[in-house]
Amino acid sequence: MDNLLLIIDMQEGFRHAKSEIILPNLLKLKNSFKGKIVFSKFVNNKNSLFEKQLNWTKFQNDEDKKLFSELQTSNNIELEHDAYTVFNEGLKEFTSKNKITKVYLCGIYTDVCIIKTAMDLFDNNIETFVIEDACNSLHGKKNHDSAIDSLKHILGKKQVLLTDDVCL
Repeated sequence: MDNLLLIIDMQEGFRHAKSEIILPNLLKLKNSFKGKIVFSKFVNNKNSLFEKQLNWTKFQNDEDKKLFSELQTSNNIELEHDAYTVFNEGLKEFTSKNKITKVYLCGIYTDVCIIKTAMDLFDNNIETFVIEDACNSLHGKKNHDSAIDSLKHILGKKQVLLTDDVCL
């Protein structure tokens, strides 16, 4: 049984002051976490609903898809996803193969990918934690705070942590 730190979508296409502000906590987590670490990377496939319905074509090029240079190492485990959830077949296989029983979520879009992935992990009987100060939303503080409040109801108050709770 092992723990997983899942760092969600810290990619150049999402580089913004709101994503950069959580970098110190992400680096602290990456350097001290006891368990496996996986980076999710969003890809926007041609003719996806992101493109057709939302008229959004970012992440169809390699530059947008790259991890933040500050998080790059040669031994990173990177898994791609093309939907709001990161808990796709690739991550399901990884969690099963590595006997993951607890997942700690952090990264970008608390109100979208993080909340959706947290619910999917919960529904698949995997204990899930969200690291509040290592998440943010490019949609603004109000959306981040609202998502955190919802996650406290969805997962339980004790499942929403701070970086220092994880990096003991």
